[in-house]
Amino acid sequence: MHGATSDHVVVIGGGPVGLSAAIGLGRLGVPVTLFERHSDTARHPRGHVVNVRTMEILRGWGLADQVRAAGLPAQRNIGTAFCVRMTGPLLGTIVSRGADPVHDARVRSWGPEQKSSCPQDVLEPILKAGAEATPGVTIRFGAEVTALSQDADGVDVVVRTEGGDEEKVRAAYVIAADGAYSPTRDRLGISMSGADRIGNQMGVYFHADLWEHVKDHPYLLWWVYNAQASGVLIALDGRSRWTFNFAYDAEREDVASFTEGRCIELIREAVGVPDLDVDLRSARPWTMRAQTAERMRAGRVFLAGDAAHPLPPTGGQGMNTGVGDVHNLAWKIAAVLAGSAEPALLDTYETERAPVARFNVEQSHRNARVMADAGLGGMVRNDDDLIASLEHLDAAGHAALQASIESQRDHFDYHGQVLGVTYRSTAITDRGEPVPPLTIRDYVPVARPGSRAPHAWLDADRTHSLLDDFVGPRFTLVTTEAGWPHWSRAFDEVAPELVVRVVDAEDTSPDRDLVALYELGDDGAVLVRPDGHVAARADAADAASPAAMRAALERARGREAEPTPDLQTVPTREERS
Repeated sequence: MHGATSDHVVVIGGGPVGLSAAIGLGRLGVPVTLFERHSDTARHPRGHVVNVRTMEILRGWGLADQVRAAGLPAQRNIGTAFCVRMTGPLLGTIVSRGADPVHDARVRSWGPEQKSSCPQDVLEPILKAGAEATPGVTIRFGAEVTALSQDADGVDVVVRTEGGDEEKVRAAYVIAADGAYSPTRDRLGISMSGADRIGNQMGVYFHADLWEHVKDHPYLLWWVYNAQASGVLIALDGRSRWTFNFAYDAEREDVASFTEGRCIELIREAVGVPDLDVDLRSARPWTMRAQTAERMRAGRVFLAGDAAHPLPPTGGQGMNTGVGDVHNLAWKIAAVLAGSAEPALLDTYETERAPVARFNVEQSHRNARVMADAGLGGMVRNDDDLIASLEHLDAAGHAALQASIESQRDHFDYHGQVLGVTYRSTAITDRGEPVPPLTIRDYVPVARPGSRAPHAWLDADRTHSLLDDFVGPRFTLVTTEAGWPHWSRAFDEVAPELVVRVVDAEDTSPDRDLVALYELGDDGAVLVRPDGHVAARADAADAASPAAMRAALERARGREAEPTPDLQTVPTREERS
């Protein structure tokens, strides 16, 4: 038996979610072994969206700059185009950045990072190298997990290498990030609910120099609609690397019929250049699903990513939801193994993440349906009558089409969906404060229990975000200079487990008043978890608040706290204004 340590964690799956789990755990001092049955990282650029929250997480691991540099340059990623052919006139566009400076400034104010597009064949090697460089992390590709069994103290994992040899590894916990058809999920007997077959798609990866056609139109996505080829062209580098994804009818067309020659002809039809020089790299069929697992945990084994919630690509939330899963889970496992939290804290993983997964699955499915219902399906089904008429639209028809295109904006702009997540669990001390309703596009920064703590720059050069202070194994208490003496005395006994960030109106962000942003008043405090979500808040340092905040910290670590006076609630900033 190998790796039989009481604090060892096994990760199954070497995609972006599994690699993120290994990095997150390793950076918190947890020994990790990751097993991936394939011999190398992905060579087909499947997913590509790295949303703003995932970029913030990567920032905390020191990887955001690499991912941003390796992805599609921001100036080549302004939005989405709709057309009959790439070389033809545009039917409409959804511009996500660059069209409205006021909106762009608001979006930039919400976080230190912006959404990126970094295809999976480029992203995975960055994550793998990051994991391998993390102390305590062992990455083993070409090693397939064939069985596991667990008892009250740990999990025995059976692994077969490419040479056929088997070994058994003992782990305290297992994170299964082994994909939509997860063998681990099947072994655990966890069922799925939802749509297991929305449609069948082909993803074709190719190289072709399209610069002359796109240099003045720097769009990430090109939705193409014509009778010969309909689907979406995705710019991977803004010039030569592309994918073309399109729906096909599995009852009428066999996968084998998509030969290299046929795929090249479809690409030429989509671009609109009959003799286009195409270097076809790979073509892979896949099935669009919108499902969630009945459970995200079975004893000491946790499901994450597609193993827990395969969802449609319409909205780009698949990988990102999985990274959010393991970011939520890693600090909890690390705290339990270190003895600073109780195992009960691990129950909050499913409580907090399952609602997020369900929402993202439902919203992604809704995006696909809305596009299909508008005749703009592309990935689900196509409106043949609409496609036949697109090249001959009159003014009224074009106006109607523009309205249909604009109605798809939730598919592409979703800061509220990503940043407005609010957790509810026993680890959150919720005083019943109103939380701004989650909307897809717009985000309202609030420091309410369960919410992502708001961002603000702390230096004039905009290099140090307040969110950078919430990275690591410890909780952070945000308070004012006036409040610090009070809260310092209150937390003397837990000082090793707590970082204090003192802000004041005279020593604050160059962009905004942090005291107001965090609703601290004269001497209030906000307790932030290691994953950057607010665990509790107190509006004033009165006589009862220290005991209540200490109790909130205990709850945030999975410990039952004795009943304490409520944390005082004062009017919200909206009510005061």
